[in-house]
Amino acid sequence: MNQPDQDFSTQKITPQLISRIIDALHNKAYGSIEIYVENYNVIQITERTITKLAKKVEPRKFSISVTRNAPPQIQGQQQSSARVE
Repeated sequence: MNQPDQDFSTQKITPQLISRIIDALHNKAYGSIEIYVENYNVIQITERTITKLAKKVEPRKFSISVTRNAPPQIQGQQQSSARVE
């Protein structure tokens, strides 16, 4: 049985392992990276790339207006209202 490559151990993470992960992440706009570990060793790095075909829909902007009715007016007082945008 082959002995696992010690450069990819999860117990002592080497610059070589970090380099492989960085290479997988390089220029990845959409997608995922899966790192498979077996017996404390990284045995596989899987890259999945997603190609987006539709444009992203921008959220619509809107405002809300809230008016609060004051209790019946007492002589000399005015109704209050609040506007929230």
